[in-house]
Amino acid sequence: MEIALAAAVAAVLAGVIGYSVGRSGMGSAVTLARSDAEAALMKRMREFASAVARGALPPPADPGTPESDILRALEAGWTPRGVEHQRALREALSRIGGFLDRSVKEPLADVSATAGAAELRERIGRALGSLEDLEFFLGEPGTDVQGLDLSKLVQEVTHEFTQDQGVTVRLRTEGPVRADLDRQSFMDATYLLLHNATRFGGDDTVDVTVTKRDGRAHLEVRDRGEGFSEEAFKRAFDPFYSTADDGLGLGLPHARRSFEAMGGRIELSNAADGGAKVEVSFPAT
Repeated sequence: MEIALAAAVAAVLAGVIGYSVGRSGMGSAVTLARSDAEAALMKRMREFASAVARGALPPPADPGTPESDILRALEAGWTPRGVEHQRALREALSRIGGFLDRSVKEPLADVSATAGAAELRERIGRALGSLEDLEFFLGEPGTDVQGLDLSKLVQEVTHEFTQDQGVTVRLRTEGPVRADLDRQSFMDATYLLLHNATRFGGDDTVDVTVTKRDGRAHLEVRDRGEGFSEEAFKRAFDPFYSTADDGLGLGLPHARRSFEAMGGRIELSNAADGGAKVEVSFPAT
């Protein structure tokens, strides 16, 4: 975004400077004052564009100058890179800190002095499992792709999910739908989509559809919740963004990385009659 803004600023500045120079060439004599003014304008514009390219807001400009007009536009619709990074870092640390408190610290801190070996092992197992979950989210997706039946894989993962979570999943497939996939990576990412749909769909029925159209294999997961907000549409794939207070915000980002590593695409939308939809597609084979 910063590069695009810098290019836009440079284009505006070039027009301003070109116009000024062109006007000066129309006369038979160019005064020294005008030359000095043009040189100063050129210098200010270069500094302005340089600041934007670095991701920083330029210094205040005199009212009525081209810089002040552009600066107002930047302040209204753009966040400096440093501010954005700091905000993202604070959000990430807060999410990780909350996760470690709930999933690691609390299970171990609540062990009573009279706890037996079995309870202690169970609590340690929960804490270690949580750390393994975090490691999974931050790991690299698999890319050992081969021609597989997407319909069959989805049947397997939805069966596993319903057994684990006790949520009803309504599955519709159109027979064999083949694509080049990494088996485990695809199933893990699809499980995350189902988990996300259940969490934000109020534990209601999740609809899953597998189809083939326009030369692509499609997987659609739909919940019965409130759908994506405008902010969620913009930030759903940002690591550590979540509308749930106890969420890590790594499920959808990890799923997206996994699907894209296999050559897939993922898109978010809201159903006309309510609920959120996540659609993944791959080139069909």
